[in-house]
Amino acid sequence: MSSQAPQGTSVRELLSPFGRVRLWPAVGAVALAVFAWAFAYLGGVDFAIWQLVLLALAALLTYSVVTGMRADTEPAPELRAHTVNEPSWRPFADVNRWEDRFIFAEAKPGRFATTNAKQQLTELAAERLRLRRGLSLAAQPDECRAALGEAAYLFLTGPVPDCPTPQQLGAYLKAIEEI
Repeated sequence: MSSQAPQGTSVRELLSPFGRVRLWPAVGAVALAVFAWAFAYLGGVDFAIWQLVLLALAALLTYSVVTGMRADTEPAPELRAHTVNEPSWRPFADVNRWEDRFIFAEAKPGRFATTNAKQQLTELAAERLRLRRGLSLAAQPDECRAALGEAAYLFLTGPVPDCPTPQQLGAYLKAIEEI
């Protein structure tokens, strides 16, 4: 096994989690440890100098890590948040939602009648019939059949196991739009 850094990676990048330890602060920490040991030795306390040197270097490393984790002093760019309701962000969000529903319905053969897409198309047609013609899809089926056309009415009210083809769906949507 090689103990060298992977090619293209500098030692500085490998040690970046430890902050930036420079030579002169390390020398100063060792000198301070030696001075503290000499002062303690003159006071009558005897302990190993290597322990003080390690303690000083550990304190310097800790300081370096903490300063390396500080927030940058450079201001961040202005945060721009977009909401779904902002029309310039996704102007066709409703279209995308409908498209997603039909894609889901196509992916589940034999289950189109129970998908959200068919239910919402039926609700949309019923609302348009109510608002524009004063008809109820459930209470006045003959008048609704005449307004929608036979194929669109059967699509909306009858059991439809599979998703219609794009041409059929276009014809049904045109019938709903023409109400």
